[in-house]
Amino acid sequence: MTKEKERDHYFDNARFFLIVLVVFGHLTRSYVNESHIFKAIYMFIYSFHMPAFVLISGFFAKGVGRPGYIKKITIKLLIPYIIFQVFYGLYYYYIDRDDTLNISPFDPQWAMWFLVSLFSWHIILHFVRNFNPYMTFIISIIIGLGVGYFDFIDEKLSLSRTFVFFPIFLLGYYINKEQSFILRNKKHLWMSTICLTVIFIAYYFTDYNFEWLFGSKPYSELDGEADIYSAFKRLFIYVVIFASTLSFMNLIPERKLPLTYIGSRTMFIYLLHGLFVGLFRSKEWDTMLLNQPYVWVAVILITIVIVYFFSSDIVKHYASPIVDLKKPPKKK
Repeated sequence: MTKEKERDHYFDNARFFLIVLVVFGHLTRSYVNESHIFKAIYMFIYSFHMPAFVLISGFFAKGVGRPGYIKKITIKLLIPYIIFQVFYGLYYYYIDRDDTLNISPFDPQWAMWFLVSLFSWHIILHFVRNFNPYMTFIISIIIGLGVGYFDFIDEKLSLSRTFVFFPIFLLGYYINKEQSFILRNKKHLWMSTICLTVIFIAYYFTDYNFEWLFGSKPYSELDGEADIYSAFKRLFIYVVIFASTLSFMNLIPERKLPLTYIGSRTMFIYLLHGLFVGLFRSKEWDTMLLNQPYVWVAVILITIVIVYFFSSDIVKHYASPIVDLKKPPKKK
């Protein structure tokens, strides 16, 4: 009961809405090349859903520098990473999603990149936390822009995403509790709504490579040829990401909602929903829905079922030993 009272409903609400968008985004990936409206929605979601998770992770990294902190995050993040890296390598090979067996720790499976990058962000933060915040943030942006010119900085060990998204993690760390209340202030609601609406409309009336939003590839793979303008394109993406992420966070309600509790179980959903999404794609269930008039309804309903199931008490009970490395409570 004490832990429940101490939780901030605002951040749990944010995590809940974000994990719903993560699952929905992974399901709609199958349709982005078939429907422009799907593509616009997909790009809109990817403008802020993972960046917002990164921002929140940075905000809760205030304990960096405490004794035993590095050991704690190493155990908390790397052990689940190794477990799920091997598991999904075997699973995807078994269900024929992958032609070759990949259990290499240097090549993160699908969504596992977040665990690798999250660990790396904590380590980098440990060394830069005492530097001038403004200079550190600016330098992190410059590095995020510069790494795109190096072809060897890509999806291996999630290096590219680590550098590209670190400024967002850093911003979250720099935001203190008082400043977070400014972020929540609903007097800015009209501005946030307009900002998100403009961004979505821009996506709807334009067409470009959505992989720019992933931050996972060098410029040569995104542009065909890296030049001076490539960095400016990523800089523009930074502007869109920061604007949409902060706007989204401003929309989040602060009161406790019926599904707020799911916000404390997002890691279970994040790590386990690949069980279904892998089948959804490898068995071509997504293709079965492609030209159906109810495709929207189907994807939304599947998203709801996945989020609700993988956040359930029974999943939490049995998955806790490998997700958060805790023994399940004994049944009375």
